[in-house]
Amino acid sequence: MKILKPIKTIEVKRCFVVSQLIRLDRGKKRYLGLLSPEEFQKKLKIAKIKALKFSEKKLDKIIFDEWKKRLKAYDNADWYIGKVSINEVGVWKKAGGLPLAWTNGSLVETAEKVKNVLSKNPQSLKKRARHSIQNILKTNFNVLQKEKYLLPIIFKGGTGTKGRKRLKQKMKGDIDDGCMRSIALAIAGKTTLLAYVGFPKKSNLS
Repeated sequence: MKILKPIKTIEVKRCFVVSQLIRLDRGKKRYLGLLSPEEFQKKLKIAKIKALKFSEKKLDKIIFDEWKKRLKAYDNADWYIGKVSINEVGVWKKAGGLPLAWTNGSLVETAEKVKNVLSKNPQSLKKRARHSIQNILKTNFNVLQKEKYLLPIIFKGGTGTKGRKRLKQKMKGDIDDGCMRSIALAIAGKTTLLAYVGFPKKSNLS
């Protein structure tokens, strides 16, 4: 894990809200359907315009309404742009409806299991994981690491929202938001990811 530069917490909140807004349809969160790259870019542009107009108070309300523990965790962390290896971070427990055993290890291990099933029997995956990962690989993979509001949001292992609580393998980083995107990136061959990385306030970065 390599820390590149500190950032303001509001940028992390904008990132989370942008990804939520992209999935909105008639005011309700849904699975993002298969879109052309052009359609996805249009949705992304609209979501960014909205999120950037929101005050931090409005962003906080959206995050609080989705899950109040997340807002507290974001505010209690110091945030940085960093680079992480797919061997040193892990996804949320049972992310996207994946089997628990598939999310127990590192991101690279999770991605290998998903890739294997997608190549043989994709219908065996739960809807969210199947549709999200396949659609990302088909439509918007190339923009994920270029757009700052699509980067994964990661906490130092065992902190923040603690999405890997009680899993056997402890990782240096726990992915809070962007698990499906991160799995897709790993399947496509990415070995390191640019991400927002949060550490408990006044923590050293080791």
